[in-house]
Amino acid sequence: MLTCIRRCKVHFFRNNLIMFGFFKKRKLPPEAKAESAKSTLPEKKHAEAMREMRLMWLARIPAKEKCKNEDEVVAVLMDWPVGGQIATILSSLDGDASLYTTSTFGIIGGVGHEKVRKAAMDFVACAQHFIHITTLTKEYPYPDEQTVLFYMITSAGVRTVSFPMKDIEVADSPAQVLFAYGQQVLTELRLIASPE
Repeated sequence: MLTCIRRCKVHFFRNNLIMFGFFKKRKLPPEAKAESAKSTLPEKKHAEAMREMRLMWLARIPAKEKCKNEDEVVAVLMDWPVGGQIATILSSLDGDASLYTTSTFGIIGGVGHEKVRKAAMDFVACAQHFIHITTLTKEYPYPDEQTVLFYMITSAGVRTVSFPMKDIEVADSPAQVLFAYGQQVLTELRLIASPE
């Protein structure tokens, strides 16, 4: 048997959770290595798919009649730099939560887990508290390496606010509070993805 690093990509399922790019060192027989190679897409395709999922959420503007008011946050996305890549945490008012990245790693399908749903809804409620510091936007760039960026989806459109990464260390600042709620969603996603 040979030792290799296997990327589990889209074909790793556990409790309605899909992980992309999960790395695990393990011994694989030659036939398993061949099967794994046949079932994976090029890394570029996975990264593009995650970018498209992020943009799909940013394009989901709810009908005004489905919201309490035009400033009701129905979903929030947090983009931040991680080791030369950008990670995006998505949370919706319905409790959906996912992690997208600009590399090949991601987790989708967290809505099927109570702790993830609660963390996602808490993040949306937190974003609602800070809606007054956002501005409307129709452009959805990723942040630079020194910035954390939040997008809040409302029936009036997508609203955004950004902060220097150093602001997440300022006690009780909007950046720290929003980032902490986003990180709680990430923690819950990681716990269900790797329960051991």
